[in-house]
Amino acid sequence: MPSFFQSFTNHRPDYQAEIASARADEAAEHTHAGALQKTIDILMGAHTVIEFDTGGAITSANDNFLSTFGYTLDELRGHDRAILLAPSARDGADDRRFWEQLSHGQPVSGEFRRVSRDGTPVWLLGVYTPVPNADGSGTHIAGFGHVITADKERAADHEGQLAAINKSQAVITFSLDGRIIEANENFCAALGYSREELVGQPHSMLVDAEYRKSADYRRFWEKLGRGEYQARQFKRIGKGGREVWIQASYNPILDAEGKPCKVVKFATDITAEKQRNADYEGQLAAINKSQAVITFGLDGVIQEANPNFCEALGYTREELVGKHHSMLVEPGYRDSAEYREFWQKLGRGEYQAGQFKRIGKGGREVWIQASYNPILDADGKPFKVVKFATDITTQVRAAHALEHAVGQTQDVVKAAQDGDLTQRIELDGKAGSIRDLCAGVNDLVENMAGVV
Repeated sequence: MPSFFQSFTNHRPDYQAEIASARADEAAEHTHAGALQKTIDILMGAHTVIEFDTGGAITSANDNFLSTFGYTLDELRGHDRAILLAPSARDGADDRRFWEQLSHGQPVSGEFRRVSRDGTPVWLLGVYTPVPNADGSGTHIAGFGHVITADKERAADHEGQLAAINKSQAVITFSLDGRIIEANENFCAALGYSREELVGQPHSMLVDAEYRKSADYRRFWEKLGRGEYQARQFKRIGKGGREVWIQASYNPILDAEGKPCKVVKFATDITAEKQRNADYEGQLAAINKSQAVITFGLDGVIQEANPNFCEALGYTREELVGKHHSMLVEPGYRDSAEYREFWQKLGRGEYQAGQFKRIGKGGREVWIQASYNPILDADGKPFKVVKFATDITTQVRAAHALEHAVGQTQDVVKAAQDGDLTQRIELDGKAGSIRDLCAGVNDLVENMAGVV
């Protein structure tokens, strides 16, 4: 005999359809619940999860939390949550606010600093929220977090580096259209402006009028707009028209999509150095115009020679560079211990100066008044020698001629004192005042002979 349910459904076919639909809905709901549980399991596996009661005692923690903090569940269960805080943070104002908010049923989200079992800091990005107990008996606290320790350490490192740069360098930030967004104290001091005088103004206020209107200046900003880095020495105009030189880099900053969004410039004021170098260069240019200059390696090989030196010795620059200094001295001196000692002293950084006899092209004798100056590197060690010289060949020859004439004069005078008035000074090869002097001595002896 059919049951009441069978008889009822036989007389109500529509109810059979309703039952089938209900069963389908139940199956779909079950499938949805399964998928939802899988999603929850994935999320739970990717995050640290901890639970504690409203008194703060830890009741549970997932494997991800335990492995991150170095505990087992048995080591945490029943302990106060303060075990995960640094001693200095326990009962602090921040922690009291944290707990008060949870006690009022409000979730707390943000970045949280915790400590692992060995005292190592662990940073979490997450949320702590009150959750109803499954049995309806009240609530407990659940904390869900994502470990961001590496990100925090990296950010701290970046912040530290930027702080160090800000202390030591002039830093200014521009929008891509060249408007000043920010400028640090070093930049303001270097250019003589206050921050308020700079922010919102165009970069063009810092360059001279001619460059501001140039195609080169437009290209400069176009390159930055394309994300192209620019670095070199730049001349800028400070407050009151003061010329300022900086060694700087313009660095396009990219947004999350890799597109330039602003430009940060790091700069060092090199105005004093630039002026000092200009002074040095001016002095060296003046020396190069007035003196013969030649540069050697410590091994005596010629590295450079200026036109004055080449003219004095009769060589071209190409005939000198790469050759050894010894080509400019006599063979006898070249092979001597004195010559070796000369270069040894220079190699030790010892300055050498005096009159030097050198041999020019074709064996011509050249006399120079010169100084050999060892140049020191950044460590204070000699690495090359620069010689500054003046050609004194004419003066030396005149001195030698005078010395020879004086000797001849002394011989003639001594002969006259001895009664020999027939001796005369040879005038051939003599010129100028030396010839006049010698001719005068001859005339005097001639007059003396006439008197006798």
